[in-house]
Amino acid sequence: MIDQAIRHWVFDRDFLHGRMSFICGPRQIGKTTLARSHLDREGQGRHYINWDSLETRRRFASDSQFFIRDLVPPATDSTSAGARPRPWIVFDEIHKYPKWKNLLKGYYDDWKTAVRIIVTGSARLDAFRRSGDSLVGRYFLFKMFPLHPNDLTGRIPDRSASWDPGRDEAAFEETNREFAEASSGLLELSGFPEPFTAGTWDFYRRWQDNHLSLIIQEDVRDLTKIASLQKLETLVFLLPERVGSPLSLNNLKDILQCAHGSVRSWLSALEKVFLVFHVSPFSGSLKRSVVKEKKYYFWDWGVHDDPGRRLENFVAVQLQRAVAAWNEWGRGKFRLTYVRTRDGREADFLIVDRNRPRMIVECKAQDDSLSPSLAYIKDRLAVPFGVQVRSGAGPLRQIDRNVYAAGLDRFLSLLP
Repeated sequence: MIDQAIRHWVFDRDFLHGRMSFICGPRQIGKTTLARSHLDREGQGRHYINWDSLETRRRFASDSQFFIRDLVPPATDSTSAGARPRPWIVFDEIHKYPKWKNLLKGYYDDWKTAVRIIVTGSARLDAFRRSGDSLVGRYFLFKMFPLHPNDLTGRIPDRSASWDPGRDEAAFEETNREFAEASSGLLELSGFPEPFTAGTWDFYRRWQDNHLSLIIQEDVRDLTKIASLQKLETLVFLLPERVGSPLSLNNLKDILQCAHGSVRSWLSALEKVFLVFHVSPFSGSLKRSVVKEKKYYFWDWGVHDDPGRRLENFVAVQLQRAVAAWNEWGRGKFRLTYVRTRDGREADFLIVDRNRPRMIVECKAQDDSLSPSLAYIKDRLAVPFGVQVRSGAGPLRQIDRNVYAAGLDRFLSLLP
């Protein structure tokens, strides 16, 4: 039960061209499981090095190259005639070592023709890698996302033939019962592997409390100099009811009794630790559109009790995942935005390619009737096609010119 869209890129020897793979993403999303399962398939499970382990730190203190000496069989250059493929090594949480970038740079420069290196870690890995340039040109960054029905059904996207919004016509696929049940199951619970596998709300609520506590008390504390973690926690509790609407920082600063800049920095911190992400308004040619206020969504859509908000948040996560995949596949420079005019017309999501509108998406939990705002904005921006997504499975039907009403499973069949 792992993000299938990322699996082939992370371990694709031809794509990597010798570079390291860095894997980041939300806490407990399956980064370590992904890396360790790959090592096990390759028969190299002992090449997993966890820097949280006291034994690893003890061995490193006496021999900084102990893991190279443990490789069996001896590493050889796979480009040589008749040579075996280079073995993999996984460094988990290596960024907790004080001078980890210099250490990793040395390992890579010395042994890049002998081993293939995977680095996994928490949000701090993504933040710390940005400071300095000692690793530039030595790695590709991959981001893991919450689960998609593909990950539950074993359906692997064909990156050479998969549809993307650069094409004017949508390629909706027929879905089977297994895919439809996976879609509705994910919507109802969570896209994080552990609570989804447990399958109960009681377990999920306990898991969620622990998850939020770890993020706020550990990740935020370690990454930022925020002193008032209690107010930041209050902000986290205020955000779910504001999902789906442009977020007013002025309103939040009044509630939290703090400065405007403090709210902005707290939101930035919550994005760094992969708790929330933002969707910016489209800054195109539509007159009287809102161009400043962002919308915020949780990576874990299970925080919502309201079915409408949960559906919109779920779709936002799946679209972010798809946009990342299409961009990594070289299909374009896609970006997820939304549209809202000052007179109240809104489209939940608009995917653009180099700021050119390509696909408009509206979420309506039950109603199949065409949203007047979707039709208005689609025509004004000349968007090639639109989709109105509803909860549950159901037949695909055309409700306007190049606008379709699709059940959740049919919509997700479009996305990698």
